[in-house]
Amino acid sequence: MIRLLYSSQAAHDITEQDITNILEQSRKNNLDADITGVLVYGGHLFMQVLEGPELAVLKKYVTICEDPRNSLSKIIYISYTDKRMFADWSMGTIQCEPVALQKIFDLNSRAAETIAPESFRETMRDFLRRLNSAKKDQ
Repeated sequence: MIRLLYSSQAAHDITEQDITNILEQSRKNNLDADITGVLVYGGHLFMQVLEGPELAVLKKYVTICEDPRNSLSKIIYISYTDKRMFADWSMGTIQCEPVALQKIFDLNSRAAETIAPESFRETMRDFLRRLNSAKKDQ
């Protein structure tokens, strides 16, 4: 099983209805593919964690990359895991204020550059704190 974290830029004309449609379809498809995860969005930025069987997660990511509702997709983190973080969510969702995702957006825009390890670790810690806080609230 793997866990994959990626970010992408939402299409400029994306609507709340589009996001609702994405979530509804993802929940159905992910359940069938044994994928769990969470979608975090704010402004025009998506971040998503996908976890499940390696082939299923990688196929899902390719499908996401081909979806015209987003672009500039970048993998931030991928690893093997024995335990799911989002076992109860076929696709959870967290809506954030755009400014709350600014650090992640900055990492996304510099993905081809070298990022200071401490900056990356602190950003990921902040992201995980937000995820854990949102899980407690649901």
